[in-house]
Amino acid sequence: VRRSGPRGALLGIAGALLGALGASAAHAQGRYESALLGGRSALLGGTGVVLGVDGAAPFLNPATIIRIEDRNIAFSSAFFRYAHRTLEAWHQPGPVDAALYGDLRLDRATVTDQGLDSLPDATCYFFDVKRGARDAEPRRARVGRQTFAACLAKTEENEFGFDALRFSGQSASRRVNQAQTFRYAWGRFSAGPSWSYRATERLAVGVSLSAVRTRYTSALDVASLVEDTGTGAASSVTYQAALSGDSWDGLAHLGATYRLSPVFSAGLSVRTPSVHLFDSLDASHHDTRATGTAAVRTWAGEGEFVAPSPARLAVGASAEWSRLRLELDGFFYLGQREFARASVDREEIAVDGGAVTSRRRSRLDLVEGAAPIVNVGLGAEVFLTRDLSLLGGAVTDFNALSGLRGPMSAESKLFLERMSGVHASLGLVSYTRFGDLVFGARFDYAAGQMAAVNAFASPVRLDPIDCREIGATLVLAGRISLRTVEDVAREIGDAVEGSAAPPPERATPREPMRAPAQED
Repeated sequence: VRRSGPRGALLGIAGALLGALGASAAHAQGRYESALLGGRSALLGGTGVVLGVDGAAPFLNPATIIRIEDRNIAFSSAFFRYAHRTLEAWHQPGPVDAALYGDLRLDRATVTDQGLDSLPDATCYFFDVKRGARDAEPRRARVGRQTFAACLAKTEENEFGFDALRFSGQSASRRVNQAQTFRYAWGRFSAGPSWSYRATERLAVGVSLSAVRTRYTSALDVASLVEDTGTGAASSVTYQAALSGDSWDGLAHLGATYRLSPVFSAGLSVRTPSVHLFDSLDASHHDTRATGTAAVRTWAGEGEFVAPSPARLAVGASAEWSRLRLELDGFFYLGQREFARASVDREEIAVDGGAVTSRRRSRLDLVEGAAPIVNVGLGAEVFLTRDLSLLGGAVTDFNALSGLRGPMSAESKLFLERMSGVHASLGLVSYTRFGDLVFGARFDYAAGQMAAVNAFASPVRLDPIDCREIGATLVLAGRISLRTVEDVAREIGDAVEGSAAPPPERATPREPMRAPAQED
């Protein structure tokens, strides 16, 4: 069925909104720019400290929500994220125990993995509570205007894994068979209210309060069998480790924007250190080595998982001309002695020769610290016509966690990945009187280290390997006015009853578009 232009645009935006609200979630520890926050901001290089007008605004600088029209829903959805990761020497990450395995040197030990995911990111509702005195410049927010917002967003994310990864190889009169399953997921979810106030023609201030849930899950299973091809003797190793932790915290964002001139503006926002509320943690570990007789060590327990969000200072500068908008932002994250801490009260059991040799209770503490980090984002919007513009940007994404130095105890690290990266993006935005629609892609490259299980060492340990990843994500984002939804519902009702009336004319929204000086 062919639809008319305005009605088709409206239904397309509404359908995209419903898709964003109904999609299933998916996609780094220590990488603060990893999430596609806000959609539009993500395509502008993660910027928005000065000119933010989407679901990222309350988390980048709440003062910018004053720029958004009354009674709007902003949404973003990342879908069809493709990632290709290479893990060097994954199946033999370090030196072997020569007494057990000889001079073992496996070929084809590098692993590549690729996947396709679908995920939503942010949804916000914006509404005015006060109509202030009208500003002398109509396209800017009125002095005295107040805007509230309620938002839910994923502000950090990292996922990776593979299932039933098989390997077989032969070296130094040894035949090796391995099977591995590995999955981990890290995410921060924030929800809460925001408020912004236009104090003067030049100054706007804002604050947002957020409840933050940090969730981390990991599961690693390794089974390795080594056969001596000369004697037929065999030894086997199994290693299993699993963890599931939740940390609930509260924090605030404080921000301000200031218009320096008709062209240039500046913004500043501060994210406070978080206040820990409550948490939960469950963890287990099991390893077995069988060389004639089996030696088993296993434990399980529960405890605390604390993962506070680091304090952040963000500064930005922007320029707006008739057909071009630029923004440059810097994000400074303070270091933390405890970026994440897991404390497990556990019961350890050891088995040797088919009998339990020890059983004791102990406490395991794992702490990951974070160094201070600075990331920089640059975004540009070029108006091709009055209602259509091209977006582009780039942002650095450095890892705040310390590097991996091997060999490491299998119980010494909470996180097994250390990767830094860069994100670049390109997209289009269409402005209509029904709302805005943003479509584009973000491209990622990251490189660093991962810790891999070395099943050829005694005892089993972790060794660092080199890894790299490239990825691309299609992004759909935008804003839709609730008045549009109400009008559609009313028109549908009138059409059913046969009493449809002509829709009222409505001007193009004041924000986020800054109209070119000349008509097209």
